[in-house]
Amino acid sequence: MLTGREPLVLIAAATLGLVVGSFLNVCIWRLPRKESILAPRSHCPSCEGRLGWGELVPLLSYLVLGGRCRTCKARISPVYPLVEAGNAAIYVLALIVWGWSVQTLAAAVLGSSLLVVGVIDAYHRIIPDVVTIPGILVGLILSACNPSVGLGSALVGLLVGGGFFLAVAMVTGGGMGGGDIKLAAMLGAFLGWAGLLSGLFLGILGGALAGLLLILVGVKRRRDAMAFGPFLAAGGLAAAFWGPSIVGWYIRLFWG
Repeated sequence: MLTGREPLVLIAAATLGLVVGSFLNVCIWRLPRKESILAPRSHCPSCEGRLGWGELVPLLSYLVLGGRCRTCKARISPVYPLVEAGNAAIYVLALIVWGWSVQTLAAAVLGSSLLVVGVIDAYHRIIPDVVTIPGILVGLILSACNPSVGLGSALVGLLVGGGFFLAVAMVTGGGMGGGDIKLAAMLGAFLGWAGLLSGLFLGILGGALAGLLLILVGVKRRRDAMAFGPFLAAGGLAAAFWGPSIVGWYIRLFWG
């Protein structure tokens, strides 16, 4: 486990997280529009002007420019710096918790993937297969190398997660989309069956509370659909770091 005596390592992890987070923003913008994530170069979505290197420094550029495009002065969504900062926080926290390990790598890959699918689903009601399907394979490989999960648990988690939401979709006649099914399967591949159960519990609880609040304040009606991907992603991310603690708390609370 790393300690505060190794600040340079944590700074490096945060820097990597910010850089990767900047790329995640490209994915979040382009994947729903079926655009290449490699070309053309980054540009302002309002004026189409290409961004110089000074406008591409993660987090810092947003602050220096005051959240506006340097050329056309269009407002830049705060989602951009939030994704970058969030991804950096995931990398640093994983390194603090598990040090140099496969578990840290798995948490970083899973966290970045969940940021992409969570934000895209929140805005577009889409969970791209290009993230979840390769994510399932990567999750199985990393779990097979991770003694705390194991390939057997990952396979069970994949089947339980995907199977549960497939059953919900069949029973409700489409209450869950194919993207949710694949996202749950990906979570199972990364977290194993025990971690998956924690993630599903938190995701369903968070979605239910958010839906109830939106109904109470009049933003949504009872029959209005709501993207579930962001809540499932948040629950899975929380389970990746605190899954065993959540299961232990649940057992103590309800089973003594």
